[in-house]
Amino acid sequence: MPARKLCFYLLGATLAVTALTSGCRDHHDHRDRDDRPAPVATQPAQPAPVNETVIYNQWEVETHRAHLDLERRNAAEQREYRAWREKHDHR
Repeated sequence: MPARKLCFYLLGATLAVTALTSGCRDHHDHRDRDDRPAPVATQPAQPAPVNETVIYNQWEVETHRAHLDLERRNAAEQREYRAWREKHDHR
């Protein structure tokens, strides 16, 4: 029975300490709000850089072509890739 009373006393003490120490901060902050520094302006998030190799590989897969560097493809295939690339803007 004494152990049970001790548990209740500890629980009560814990709740009392929590209630007394977690008061509202605004009531204890006597500084004027104008004295606080202005929030720092953040830059808008920049889009992730485009990895042209990944996009080129996607074109090769979608058009069922064997892998070959773009520079080694003939002019017609290079134009075809650029046209596909403009339609599939990955930005």
